[in-house]
Amino acid sequence: MAFTLAAPPLRVTVSLAPYASIVEEIGGDNVSVTTLLPPGASPHVFDPTPSQAAGLASSDLIVMNGGLDAWLDRLVAAAAPSASVLVITQSIAFTPEADEHDHEHEHEHDDDHAEDDAAADADAADPATANPHIWLDPMLMREAAAAIAAELARLDPDNAAAYGSGLTRVQEELDALDVEIAALLEPVKGAPFVPFHDAWPYFAQRYGLDLVLSLEPFPGREPSPKYVAEAVAAVKATGAKAVFAERQLNPRSAEVVAESAGVAVAVLDPIGGAPGPTDYAELLRYNARIILENLR
Repeated sequence: MAFTLAAPPLRVTVSLAPYASIVEEIGGDNVSVTTLLPPGASPHVFDPTPSQAAGLASSDLIVMNGGLDAWLDRLVAAAAPSASVLVITQSIAFTPEADEHDHEHEHEHDDDHAEDDAAADADAADPATANPHIWLDPMLMREAAAAIAAELARLDPDNAAAYGSGLTRVQEELDALDVEIAALLEPVKGAPFVPFHDAWPYFAQRYGLDLVLSLEPFPGREPSPKYVAEAVAAVKATGAKAVFAERQLNPRSAEVVAESAGVAVAVLDPIGGAPGPTDYAELLRYNARIILENLR
């Protein structure tokens, strides 16, 4: 009797852990997934290692978020120029939020910044320059999952039906997750929300949080004394009950603002990875619980 050897799994490299979770759920045994960003590292200041470049060369598919993982662009060009690349922010439809990295926060603006404001508004309408933290809205991740499943099926048509089934399952889970988190955060809907950096506008928009400002407009760079003073004033004026640091970034700015404003500091995790949440759904639940506990 002749036996047919099973095809090896597709080798998929993702920049961020949340996408690894989704690819694995859709692809099952038909994919082998590698995540580049180590747990606890920030994509805004990450520098890939030579060994990661070597591993990237064997990838069949590279899944990028877009924007904050631009460091992967040069790595792909150098090590894996023939690999298929899926950039999520360029592959789904979404209403962009402005990216604070590209312009100063409105609390630092004065009349001389009118032209900068207009440019920022234009940037907010362009997905290529918009805030890239789309994975923190599960309904945007639902669209990302569809784009991922379509690309897996294109690369591996023999298993297209399996990828379609995996997508259906993932999207049903994301629909249920959205309902669950909306119910969980209902008691703090409309509450002032002061996160560490601008990872949270899509999450805040989805679940009705009043995003007052971000404590570090430029991740990894301490804000100016003027910005800190205005952040403290904003926290006091809005009655925010807490400010939030992040696992991937130095909490000093959050601690300074919290101490000056007389509020608590809690720690969110926008990316996950061991020893934190390794599953996408648990990542969102984890953050929602922390927000509820500190804003209720």
